[in-house]
Amino acid sequence: MIGLMVLMVLLSTALLVFDRVQPQAGAWALVGLSLTVGFVHGALDAAILQRRFTDRMRLLMWLSAYLVSVLLLGWWLSGAVNVALWLLIVMSAWHFGEPYGRWSSLSPLAANLTRIVVGGAPIMVPVWLVPAELNQTLAPVVDALAVQVWRVMAAVWLALLVLWIPTCGLKRPQATRYAWAELLGCVVAYAMFSPLMAFAIYFGLYHAPVHIWRVRRGWTAATNDSVLKPGVVAVGLLATLGATWLLSAGLWWLLSPDFSTLPEPAAALRWLIVALAAVTAPH
Repeated sequence: MIGLMVLMVLLSTALLVFDRVQPQAGAWALVGLSLTVGFVHGALDAAILQRRFTDRMRLLMWLSAYLVSVLLLGWWLSGAVNVALWLLIVMSAWHFGEPYGRWSSLSPLAANLTRIVVGGAPIMVPVWLVPAELNQTLAPVVDALAVQVWRVMAAVWLALLVLWIPTCGLKRPQATRYAWAELLGCVVAYAMFSPLMAFAIYFGLYHAPVHIWRVRRGWTAATNDSVLKPGVVAVGLLATLGATWLLSAGLWWLLSPDFSTLPEPAAALRWLIVALAAVTAPH
């Protein structure tokens, strides 16, 4: 435990220095972590489908439908980056707050409120904590309307947070201890790092690895049906990951067909918004 804490302190210090000396550090950290651990965490949907559909033909049909939906959604959103951002915000807020039994003792209404508050934190906190820096980051990526709608969403989230604190957070501190930890962690991250670096750390170094661990634990505890053999799961995962990378490359070509030069951070972020929205929808 002490070794892990020391490693986290050293890693945080290195990222903080990198973030301060290199203005584009957050953008490239987010792109890099999304292309690696982020896409792996999405590709694990193949393992989830394998656990749900033991018939190979049905499994193949669902995997094909999954990939086709990503392709079609990516193609459509490539011409509507604002819509892609709004969809990504709403879907991420719901996905990031998945409880996985962390506050199962709450009533269904309180659990869903907790899910929205926790899931929305990594997306909505910067709107209130570092608005000027966030606006500067988004200005070359999306237009003013996209940011205004994001602010409206953040206002709704803040109202829900104000409601959640006395009705759930303070009333049931033991049941919501994990929620408090994530909320406070998001505040600390955005207070220390630039908005993109803070989100990269949350998504790439916390959410995605934890999601991978949860899915891995789930399929280890699953039945011994042949379709869930480790080799079959690994093949499905690699195939889905490879297809995701290929679809992402095709999406980049749609948004910016010039592969000869290193893309500008704004162009890379625009592509990442569309790519993550297309992958997150079926995820």
